[in-house]
Amino acid sequence: MSAARIHALVVGDRFIGADLFAGELEAAADQAGVPLTIKQLQIDYPAVDAVPLPTLSPAAPPRPLWEDPQEAVARADADLSADPVIREYTGPVDLLVPHLAGIEALLVHLAPVSRNAVDAADRLRAIGCARGGAVNLNQQRINERGIPVFYCPGRNAQAVAEYVMGGVLALTRGIAAGSAGIADGLWRLDLYSYALAGPELYGRTCGIVGFGGVGRAFAPIARGFGLRLLVHDPYVNEDEVRAAGAEPVDLDILLSSSHIVVLAARLSDETRGLIGMAELALLQPNCIFVNPARAELVDTAALADALERRAIAGAVIDVFSPEPPVAHDRLLSLDNVLLTPHIAGASKDAAERGAQVVCRKLVAYLADGSLDGVLNRAAVEQATMAGGAQ
Repeated sequence: MSAARIHALVVGDRFIGADLFAGELEAAADQAGVPLTIKQLQIDYPAVDAVPLPTLSPAAPPRPLWEDPQEAVARADADLSADPVIREYTGPVDLLVPHLAGIEALLVHLAPVSRNAVDAADRLRAIGCARGGAVNLNQQRINERGIPVFYCPGRNAQAVAEYVMGGVLALTRGIAAGSAGIADGLWRLDLYSYALAGPELYGRTCGIVGFGGVGRAFAPIARGFGLRLLVHDPYVNEDEVRAAGAEPVDLDILLSSSHIVVLAARLSDETRGLIGMAELALLQPNCIFVNPARAELVDTAALADALERRAIAGAVIDVFSPEPPVAHDRLLSLDNVLLTPHIAGASKDAAERGAQVVCRKLVAYLADGSLDGVLNRAAVEQATMAGGAQ
């Protein structure tokens, strides 16, 4: 007698499309012998290719990610009322609610899984979220149901690591400035002056703050350029750091000794404001500061002060608060920065890897109950002990 087919919904966006999700889910299910009926929902977010920088700061940082700020602000009250917890989602908070009746397995990237969505999915058995941090899901409601959430930490670590090195080179060697000059009709002769010529990286020191997926992916790239590596991460065993060819050090030593500082820590209550005025004052005048992580890790006003005073040589910034930044953000007026619109993790490989990994983990659970790669193990095990997830 054949097993009953499991009804799955894959929700794609413009980075991880529904067709990519569906293909990986079907392949994983076929390999594991899990019969699935797959329904696809494609949401066209980001809905526009570009938006002008806003002239006014929002009253609070927008919770949606990669959206038109005007649309996000117009929707803010309704979104907050529907679910005040989730963040970094794309689209109206309750957009999935009409699509979840009878769905047993749900796969998303940026789509919001609100408390109302969880309530609407009365047959839901498992969720996959193709991100390193599933903050677009209402974890409290999901945990109350004992539904496992499978996620994908490190899926874009290589992409971010390669971005970091590309950004450092583009800024320090005048690549970005020279390209912009030509686009503006200028042949920048001054970029070959000693004053503006950048340093070579070989033999210099690079400090990595946070040694998770990004830090570990960046280490071999940095070593390939002949950089000496310092690492600060109180949660990583020092032997692991040394095995990666780096030296574990205190934060103050890293900041005062490095020609390049790469911020690769995850944002938490503990790390919020990790780099403030006192920490920035430790940096060398020739230091390049790189933040592809989260803006809230840094005192941005203090960073702008340091850059304006040339207390440090420059910065590569991929993250802002709010996003997008306002048009009068001080960083935008500086000539010693490279600014990008939160694209460090955007590679085709990251999208494909995220879909593949989370689909395989979810299918493994459906096949034999495996909790490998589950985010909320304690809640799932507690529900199982109490009689199983709904």
